[in-house]
Amino acid sequence: MDRSAWQRIYEDAYPRVYRALVAMGARPDEAEDALHDAFERALREVRIERPAGWLFVTALRRWRRARIRARLFRPLDLLRGRVADPPGEDRMMLLEEMQRLSERQRQVIVARYVLGLSQEETAAQLGIARGTVAATTSQAAATLRRRLGS
Repeated sequence: MDRSAWQRIYEDAYPRVYRALVAMGARPDEAEDALHDAFERALREVRIERPAGWLFVTALRRWRRARIRARLFRPLDLLRGRVADPPGEDRMMLLEEMQRLSERQRQVIVARYVLGLSQEETAAQLGIARGTVAATTSQAAATLRRRLGS
């Protein structure tokens, strides 16, 4: 697609997709970040049949991944002093529970949520199948949520 076509898509799709993301629960700043990331990714794609739909799905996935990452790794932010310290030992619980995961689960969680790699990138870097990344991510996240009571 040429630059003018992308400009038209941006002007047409941005307001609708932005409102849809906010309707899904994203804060305005989160929706904007996710949508800009989706547009950036769209510029690298060869062909997109339905740009507004593709942008919505891509931005929604990006926002959800960021939200999960923030929830899972909030204790790390506490350790770095980015937010106020909670009482007692709460700030160490995630790190302790991460150590209890299998090595593969830790690798996948760190690649996906700390480094922000996609499933495809994680699979390529770890030398495993994309489906294995998806299953491992789901299992590890469920285990952490259960152990942390989230």
